Amino acid sequence: MYRDKCLLDANAVLRFLLQDNEEQFRYVKSVIGTKSCYVTLEVLAEVCYVLEGIYQVPREDIAINFRRLNKDVDIFNADVLLRALEIYDKKPKLDFVDCLLCGYKKERGLDIITFDKKLRKRLEDMF
Repeated sequence: MYRDKCLLDANAVLRFLLQDNEEQFRYVKSVIGTKSCYVTLEVLAEVCYVLEGIYQVPREDIAINFRRLNKDVDIFNADVLLRALEIYDKKPKLDFVDCLLCGYKKERGLDIITFDKKLRKRLEDMF
């Protein structure tokens, strides 16, 4: 029933984006070419954390790579992700999860309850 579908975890996404392990990159690429692959926002949050913290990838490059990834796989709530990426590399800099919360506010109209002053200001500035 689900043989033609799969979820990619953070390690699979990282190998695909970084291409730092040729064998694993080729495997993930072949899976993406033969199955309907999905990525969750939770996985992208972990990928972002690793790219920023361990690999020191600039925010602009992360945003570019996430937009490209959206063309190769189905990202759950892609509209929220794309809205989050609009502010991810802008000042004041918010962490990726806070940007996703802004995306949920903008795309779903959800109220975000927070005590984070930078996030609250960004949310107020959005509307």
